[in-house]
Amino acid sequence: MAQDRDTLRAVAWAELFPVLRLLAAARLALNFRLLLLAALALAGTVAGWRILAEMFANTDNTILQREMEANGIWPWESQITPLQPGSLWSPETWQHVNPLMHSWDAISKPFVQIYRSDVTLTQWTYWLCCALWSLAIWAFFGGAITRIAAVSFARHENVSWTKVGNFVRPRWISYFFAPLMPMLVTFMGAAVLALVGLLTKSEAGLLAAGILWPIVLVGGFIMAFLLIGLFFSWPLMWAAISTEGTDAFGALSHAYAYVYQRPLRYFLYGVLAALVGVLGWFVVTQFAYWILQLSYWGVSWGGAADGLAALSESQELGRLGNTGVQLIRFWNGLLTTLALAYVFSYFWVATTVIYFLLRREVDATELDDVFLPEEQQLHGLPPLKTDPDGMVEPADDGPAAADERASSNGG
Repeated sequence: MAQDRDTLRAVAWAELFPVLRLLAAARLALNFRLLLLAALALAGTVAGWRILAEMFANTDNTILQREMEANGIWPWESQITPLQPGSLWSPETWQHVNPLMHSWDAISKPFVQIYRSDVTLTQWTYWLCCALWSLAIWAFFGGAITRIAAVSFARHENVSWTKVGNFVRPRWISYFFAPLMPMLVTFMGAAVLALVGLLTKSEAGLLAAGILWPIVLVGGFIMAFLLIGLFFSWPLMWAAISTEGTDAFGALSHAYAYVYQRPLRYFLYGVLAALVGVLGWFVVTQFAYWILQLSYWGVSWGGAADGLAALSESQELGRLGNTGVQLIRFWNGLLTTLALAYVFSYFWVATTVIYFLLRREVDATELDDVFLPEEQQLHGLPPLKTDPDGMVEPADDGPAAADERASSNGG
C-alpha cells in the first residue's frame, strides 16, 4: 500500500550528522588491543625517562630534579579515584582528568619545554632527550593504535597483529619525522636570526638590524605559522599516515591543511571529543574502582583482613607471604595501568575520528575510505611485456592470464 511505502521506519542519524561518529570513539578505545598498546607505550616512555633521569642525576638544578621525579612515576603506581558526577564539569577535571587534554599535555610536554626561554642548557638537553624518546615510542605504538582505529572506524573490521606490524614498521620513520620537520625548520630559522642578534652588539650593527628587521619579522611569521600549526595538528599527522598510507611530507600537508582551513570545525570537534572523553573516563574509573573494592570485599569474607592489610603496610610476612603480597600488588597495578591506558587509547582514537571528519569537510572524501595495502595489490596493474613490434601488452604468465586460460580450456 502507498501509506506503507511512505512510512519512515528508521533514521540514520550518523549519516545525517557525521559528528555523532565521535561517540563511537569511547567504545573503540576500550578495545583490549588498544589498551595493551597504550599500556606498553606508557611503560616504555617512563622507563626511558627514568634512565635519562639517572644520566642527569648529578645535576644541582633542584627544579630539574623535581621534574625528573615527576616524570619517573610508573603508571601502575598511580591511584584510580572514581570521579564524582558533580565534579565532571569543574575546570580542574577538564585540565587534569579529561583524556584528550591530559594525553595531549603528557605527550607534548617535553617539546613545549624545549621552547621555554628560561631553561638552562642542562634542562634543555634533558627535555630534548625526553622528547625524542617519547616520540620514538609513540611513533610505533601511537601509529599502531591509529591504524587499528582507522580500519575499524572506516570498514568495521579488525586488523590482525601481523597486518598492523607490517603497516607500522616501514612507516615508523614517517611517524617519527612528521612532527619533527616543522621544529627543525624553526631551529634553522632561529640560527639565522641569531646572526642578526650578533649585529646588535654594536651601534652600526643595531642600524643594520633595524634595516633587516622586516626580514626578521618574516622569519618570525614563518616560525609562528609552523609552531602554531604543529601544536594543533601533530596528532592528525599520525592519523593521516595510518589512514592514507602516506609519508611524513604527506601527513604534514594534510594535517596543516585541515587545521588552517577548518579551524572552527576542528575546535568544535575537539570540544565534543573532550566531552565524550570525560564521560568515558568517568565510566572507566568507576568500573576499575569497584573491581578492586568488590574483590577486597569478597576476599574479606574469608577472614583475610589481616593479610590484606599488608598491602598498604610494611609488614614482614615471611618469604611466601611477601611473594603473595607482591603478586597481588602486581595484578592490582596491571588493572590500574590498563585503566590509565584508556586515557591515551581514547586520545589516539578520537584524533583519528576527527581526522576522518575533517577530511570529509575539506576533501569531500567518504568516511569509509581508508588505505589497505592488500586491496592495492589486488587491483594493481597486471604484469606487462613488449611484443616484437614494440607494443606493450599484458604478460601471459600473470595470475589473471593463467585463470583466463584455465576457464577457456574448460569451456
